[in-house]
Amino acid sequence: MLDQYTKNMSALLSELDWIPADRHVKSVAIAGAGNMNLVERVTLDNEASFILKRAHGWVEKYPQIPAPVERAGVEAAFYGIVAGTYAGHAMPKHLGYNAAHAANMFEDMGNAADGMAAYTGQEIDGDVIDSVADWMAALHALQRPNDTRLTNLAMRELNAVHIFDFPLDRENGFDLDAITPGLQAAGDRLKNDAAFIAAVHAVGALYLGETRDERLSGVLLHGDLYPGSWLTTPHGVFIIDPEFCWIGPREWDVGVLLAHLWLSGQPAALRERLFSRYAHPLDRDLVNRIAGIEMMRRLIGVAQLPLTIDLAAKEALLDAARRLVLGTAA
Repeated sequence: MLDQYTKNMSALLSELDWIPADRHVKSVAIAGAGNMNLVERVTLDNEASFILKRAHGWVEKYPQIPAPVERAGVEAAFYGIVAGTYAGHAMPKHLGYNAAHAANMFEDMGNAADGMAAYTGQEIDGDVIDSVADWMAALHALQRPNDTRLTNLAMRELNAVHIFDFPLDRENGFDLDAITPGLQAAGDRLKNDAAFIAAVHAVGALYLGETRDERLSGVLLHGDLYPGSWLTTPHGVFIIDPEFCWIGPREWDVGVLLAHLWLSGQPAALRERLFSRYAHPLDRDLVNRIAGIEMMRRLIGVAQLPLTIDLAAKEALLDAARRLVLGTAA
């Protein structure tokens, strides 16, 4: 017997004309972590399935944090830009968008695993990094889109708080010792480091468009490219979740990914493989600053990762982050 939620899902999808009139929903299950959005696998009575992704006016994982519901439309616009390109072919097929329900419908990739196991000691395969680097290079080579939705300012303003401000706010009330005993003191050292804070805020101004650097090209970015944003399938690597996309310097995507290679303890050779595979010139100093900031906010901010490392390892990563941001990394 179908429960009421499943029946309601059938009614919704029929209303949207996303399922045939003679079909009904057999089951609905959570698909993936769903940090920002409600992501569900919908299976029909004929065993066909797809992914339904809906945006609410809050962050799904942290309902107390408001979030712009129009991110669903931004994601749909991103898929429209990449459709038919190399970048688009390495993403699940976009099957539909409905603004009234802030809903997107995607191909179900089936037997797929995201890259989150990297944080528990699994080494990322070099071929996976090659695929992600190739996808980035293809995305960044696209003609700059004119769709104003892809400036994505509301999502950038939300993101900026949690990247550049909250982690370094001495009065944020976030108990780091509850995550790892002793981490509060390590975080406080950065919160009292004036040079570090100034360097972080300088990148924050670039992220929000408050300052410009004409040497940096503005390209379409994924915006949050980390191991949770790709799926490894029998048919290759597919990139997902571009709701943080924006038009900015290509160094952003590369720097964020580089940070997660550090955070997940990947070998230095894999970090260099990323650079050698990526096809565009880069401002390596900016890449490093972005990487260091991403490392910092993932260690002492709200957006925690499932890291299985001790305090000493986190302190070493925070030291590395500081060196990257200040340009003193070896």
